[in-house]
Amino acid sequence: MNRRATVAVAALAVAAVTTTPVLAKTKPKPKPKPLKGSWSFTDTTPDPSVDAVSDNASHCHGKLPAAPTDVNAHKLKVNGRGLLTVSGSTTGDWAMEVRDSHGNSLAGSDGSLPTAQEGTSVDLPKGTWTVFYCNVTGAPTATATYTFVFH
Repeated sequence: MNRRATVAVAALAVAAVTTTPVLAKTKPKPKPKPLKGSWSFTDTTPDPSVDAVSDNASHCHGKLPAAPTDVNAHKLKVNGRGLLTVSGSTTGDWAMEVRDSHGNSLAGSDGSLPTAQEGTSVDLPKGTWTVFYCNVTGAPTATATYTFVFH
């Protein structure tokens, strides 16, 4: 082998050794597994006034205060952007919404019929979010399942 060929082979060997670790470090991080679960809600004070004040996203801002035994809210903390999907199972008329840490309603649902099952899908960034279910004129308990899929 002549001198140029030896230098070329040595240069290729050095390049292969030095670029392989760089390529290995550039792999994208795998997305976290989706979050899944269910929540139980209790609202013993039906409040039909929410129908009069609701808009497209704000549905659980009625005039009656919650009872001390009510459990209307569950928090969800996520460490990245993703899609939250919530599906409720209720008897009678309920409403729901997703709020940010300041209490602002981002998405919600109050079906046109009392038998409609409330739920929503909303794209959320990293943060802590609260899912609210409120009893309009239904039974005192409800459940909801949720899935948060990271983008």
